[in-house]
Amino acid sequence: MAASAQIEGAEQLRALGLRLADADQSVRAALAKGLRAAAKPVVAEIRAEVKGQGGSVRGAGARARAAHRLSRSKSTRASAAASAEKRSGLRATIAAATGATVSTGADRTNLAFRMRSSQLPPEQRTLGKRWNKAQGWRHPVFGRDVWVQQLGRPYFDTVIKANTAVLEAGVRAAMVVPQRILDAAEL
Repeated sequence: MAASAQIEGAEQLRALGLRLADADQSVRAALAKGLRAAAKPVVAEIRAEVKGQGGSVRGAGARARAAHRLSRSKSTRASAAASAEKRSGLRATIAAATGATVSTGADRTNLAFRMRSSQLPPEQRTLGKRWNKAQGWRHPVFGRDVWVQQLGRPYFDTVIKANTAVLEAGVRAAMVVPQRILDAAEL
């Protein structure tokens, strides 16, 4: 799940990306570091939005997420099981799986916000997308033949759109150091 927003100055970023194709790897690393720094406050706000107020139910889904988290852990200590249980709520799992990725290739530079569904058990991997939709999803009530509508809470698009100015300023700041290095190399 990736959200995109049109940032003013994208042409300059593309031009810089093309110049980076022939540049030293340290220049690309400087741009990637700056882009990650620009994304950090937005990721924190997305995670806070996901964890926002709401009910707290500890059902079979939480147990499945705890078991999945524990199966991915290399530790066999009891504290690892307790930690997996503590962080097994749907909101906490989605928030922990949310982050930003930066790629600086020869032909493109990209900053994307994503939720890694591999952090969820296989039968729950679509819940991140469903939680991001206001209409949510339908599911059966445990132990009964009754289906209910579970409402989602859009967290990607709303937070990213609200922070477009912050992202734009961060991207512009991230472009300064590589631009200076490239300009100095051309002299």
